[in-house]
Amino acid sequence: MLSGSIAKGKFNRNVFEGLEGNQGPYRLTGANNEFFFIVLAGTERVFINGELLQRGEDQDYVINYNTAEITFTPRRMITKDSRIQVEFEYADRNYLNANIFMNEELEIGKKLKLRIGAFNNSDAKNSQINQVLDNRQKQFLSGIGDSIQKALYPTAVLDTFSANKILYAKIYYTNGALIDSFYQYSNSPDSAQYNVSFSDVGIGRGNYIADFNGANGKVYKFVAPVNNVKQGQFEPVTILVTPKKQQIVNLGIDYAVSKNTLMKAEVAMSNYDVNTFSKINNGDDNGFAGKFQLTNTRQFATKNKLQLNTGLDYEYVQAKFKPLERIRNVEFTRDWGLPVQTPISGVTENIIKATAELKNDKDHSVAYQFTNYHRSDNYIGFRNSIVHKVNLQGWQFNNQFIITNFNTLTDKGVFVRPVIDMSKLFKKMANYRLGLNYALEQNKTFNKSADTLTPVAFSFNTYSVYLRSDENKRNKYAITFFTRADKFPYGKSLIQADRSMNLNVKAELLKNPEHQFTLDATFRKLKVTNTTLTTQKDDQTVLGRAQYMVTKWNGLLTGDVLYEVGAGQEQKRDFAYLEVPAGQGQYTWNDYNGDGIQTLNEFELALFPDQAKYIRVFTPTNQFLKANYNTLNYSLAVNPRAVLTGTGLKGLADFASRINFQSSMQINKKSVAKGDFEFNPFQLDLNDTALIALTTTILNTLSFNRFSNKWGFDLSNLRNGGKSLLTYGYESRKQNDWNLKTRWNLSKSITFTTETHRALSALYTASKVFDNRNYELSIYSVEPKIDFIQGTTFRFSTGYKVQTKKNKIDYGGEETNSSSINVESKYNILQSTSIATKFTFDNIRFTSKTGNSSNSTVGYTMLDGLLPGKNYIWNVTITKRLLNNLELSVQYDGRKPATARTVHVGKASLTALF
Repeated sequence: MLSGSIAKGKFNRNVFEGLEGNQGPYRLTGANNEFFFIVLAGTERVFINGELLQRGEDQDYVINYNTAEITFTPRRMITKDSRIQVEFEYADRNYLNANIFMNEELEIGKKLKLRIGAFNNSDAKNSQINQVLDNRQKQFLSGIGDSIQKALYPTAVLDTFSANKILYAKIYYTNGALIDSFYQYSNSPDSAQYNVSFSDVGIGRGNYIADFNGANGKVYKFVAPVNNVKQGQFEPVTILVTPKKQQIVNLGIDYAVSKNTLMKAEVAMSNYDVNTFSKINNGDDNGFAGKFQLTNTRQFATKNKLQLNTGLDYEYVQAKFKPLERIRNVEFTRDWGLPVQTPISGVTENIIKATAELKNDKDHSVAYQFTNYHRSDNYIGFRNSIVHKVNLQGWQFNNQFIITNFNTLTDKGVFVRPVIDMSKLFKKMANYRLGLNYALEQNKTFNKSADTLTPVAFSFNTYSVYLRSDENKRNKYAITFFTRADKFPYGKSLIQADRSMNLNVKAELLKNPEHQFTLDATFRKLKVTNTTLTTQKDDQTVLGRAQYMVTKWNGLLTGDVLYEVGAGQEQKRDFAYLEVPAGQGQYTWNDYNGDGIQTLNEFELALFPDQAKYIRVFTPTNQFLKANYNTLNYSLAVNPRAVLTGTGLKGLADFASRINFQSSMQINKKSVAKGDFEFNPFQLDLNDTALIALTTTILNTLSFNRFSNKWGFDLSNLRNGGKSLLTYGYESRKQNDWNLKTRWNLSKSITFTTETHRALSALYTASKVFDNRNYELSIYSVEPKIDFIQGTTFRFSTGYKVQTKKNKIDYGGEETNSSSINVESKYNILQSTSIATKFTFDNIRFTSKTGNSSNSTVGYTMLDGLLPGKNYIWNVTITKRLLNNLELSVQYDGRKPATARTVHVGKASLTALF
C-alpha cells in the first residue's frame, strides 16, 4: 500500500496536574509554547491517571477546538490528585508539509510473514505559508543548528505613524556601566516610530508585561530587572519555527516455530532533522530500535481447559531514535518510579520481560511477570508483578501486587503497588453487587549521599466500597464511597499530609417513557492534617448533574430540565477591533473625543451596513479566577390542542383549546469561589461583585387563537442578562422586554396588527475608564400597522410608531421621543424577479437633564444611530433568479440623518442555492 497527503497538523502532548475541585477550562499549549491555535477536531486523546476518557457533554469532557480549552463534565471530578495528559494535533501551516507512507505485508507459506513500512514527513522550507521568512531570518536559522530554542528573532521595525496603530518609542537608559534601551508605547508622531511584536517567553524570562490602557490593541510595558533578574514574561521577539524532516523505515518478521510457539521480531530506523535550514549538528539525526518477542501456549487439561501462557520480550531503543508518537503507555515512566514528565527520548533503553500465566475456562487466572528496564542515564530497574483473578459462586477477585526496585547514579528506591479488589453478586437481592477495594502506591526514593527521601517520593492509600443495582435493567442505581490519604517526604519518612472523603451517587430511571430522570452527584471533603508539608488548603467540593424529561397526556405537557453545579475557572479575555470592508463587520467607530485615536470605549454595534467597518476579536489570556458555577436549563410547553381536537368543542373546552404556552430558560452563572457551595442560580444580581460571569435567557410566550384565521394575540416576555470578565474589569448587559402583538384579519387581503413594547435595556462597566458607556434605558413604544396582500404578487404595509426612551438619571438622564412612519412593499414580477422597497421617516427629539451630548455611547444607542431632528431612511432591493440555483441581488440603501449629509450605499451579490 502506498499513500500520500498534504498535512496540516502537528502532534503535541500536554501533561499537567488538576486543581482541587476545578473542572476547567484548562488551556492547551502548542509544541513551541503557542497559545493561539486550533485543535484539529477528533485528534485529541485525554487521559486521567492513565485512563482514556470519552468526549461528550454526557461523557467525561468537552473541548473547544477553536480556543484549545478542555472542560471536564460532572462525571469526572478533577482534584489535586488528577494526573491529566492530553495528546492532540493542531493546525500548523508554517510550511507546506507532505506525508508519504508505504506498507507491504508478504506471507510465505503458513509459517512466515514479512512486513516492511516506510514513512516520510517533511516541511518544504522554500514553500512557506503562514510564516514568511526573509533572507536574514533564513540566515539566522541556518546558524543555530539544532538549538531551536534559540530561534527568537527581534521584531521591532521602523514604521510610519498612524493614530490607528500600536507603535512604540525607543527609550535609552543607563544599565550600570552600559547604555541599554527598551520600547515604550506612544501615540506621539515625534517618537512613535517602531512597530513591535511581542512573544510570551515564560514568567521570569522576559522584560515586559501586558499593560491595559484602553488602546485598541495589545500594549506591553517594560519592567526593569531587579538584581539582574527579569521581572516580566514577554520579549520583543518572534518565535521562528524551523522546517523539520522525519523519516522512519521498519522491517518486521512473524515466524510460527510450532503450533503453539510464535516468534516476532521488528527493527526500525529513524532520521529526524529539527532544522533543515542548517547543516550544523546533523550528525545525530539517525537512530535505531528493535524488538524481539517469543510466546508459547501449552494445554495441560481438557476438562477445565487449563493452559499455561509464557512469553519472553526484549526491546532496544537508541537515544537518537525518534518515533512518530509515543511507543509507551502514558504513565510508563511513573510505573518505574520516575516523574511523569521524565523524557524518554534522548536516552538509550533496554527492556527485558518474562511472563508466565496460568488460567482456565472459568475466568480463574494467575500471572507472574518479571521486567528489567535499563537506561543510558544510569537508571536500572527491576519489577516483579503478580496478578490474580477469580470468579467463584458470585464472588469476583481482581488482585495484584507489583514491586519495583530501581537504582540511579544518585538515587535508589522501591515502588510498591498492591491492589485488593473483591465484589459479591447477590442474586436473591435483585442482582445487587457489593464491592470493596484497597489500593496502595508507595514510592520511596532515597538520595544516596544524604540518605533522605527525595521530593519525588510519595505514598497514598485508597479504601472504597460500592453498591450497584443490576446493570442490565432500565432503572439502575449506584453509590460509592472512598477515602484517600496522601503522604509526602519529610527527612527519611513519609508523613501523612491530608485525607479526602468522597461520596458519589448515580441513578438512571429510564423505564417509564413519560418520566425519565438521570443523576450523577459527587461530594468531596479534603482535610489537610499537616500544613508544613503542603500548601493545599482544606476544601469542599460538590459536583452534580441532574436531568428530568417529561411527556404527559399525549403531548399536552412536554418539558425538559437540566441542572448542573460545580466549580471551574473563568478566563479573562482581551479584545481588539480590526477594520474590514464596509458592511462586512459588526461594529462602528465613533471618535467621541475628537483626538483621532481609536480607544476601546469608542466602538459600538453598527446599526447601518455602511457603518459596519470593524470586527471584534477576542484573545484569551492566561489569567484565571476560580469560580463556582451553576447551569439551569428548562423548556416547557402546554398545548391543550393535543387532547382537545374535536370540532364541536364549546364553552371552557373551546376556550382552553385556543391557548398555547411555551416557556424556556437558560442560565449559566459563575461566581467567585470562597470555599462554600453555590446552588442557587438566581441568588446574585448583575451588579454583585461576587458574580464573575453570567449568561441568562428567559422567554415566556402566551398565545391565544394562534391557529385562527380571524384574530389572535401573543404576549411574550424576553429577559437577557450577561456578564463577562475582561482585562479591564466586568461588562454587564441586561434586557427585560415585554411585547404584546394583536392580529385582526379584516378580510383575506387586509390585516390590522398592533405591537406594544415595554422594555428595560442596560449596560454596566466596572472600569472608570469605560463609565461613559453605562446606561439604563426605559423604553416604551406602540405601533399600529396595516398589511395588504394581493395573491402572491404584491404586498404592502404601513404603520405609525411612537417611541420613548429614558435613561436613568444616575447615568445621564437623557430622553428621546420619536414618531416614525414606516412603509414597506414587495412586488413579484413573474416567478423569477422581485422588487422590495422600504421607507422610514423618523422625527426624534433628544433632551438631557445633565446637558450630555447626543454624540456619546448612550446617544448613539438611544437614537439608533440617527440624529435629533427629521431622519429619512430608504431601501430598494431587486432580486433576480438567473438559473435554478443562481440568484442575483442588487440593493440600494439611503439615509439622511437630520442635518448630516445624505449617505448612499449600493451593493450587489450573487448567491448559489443548494
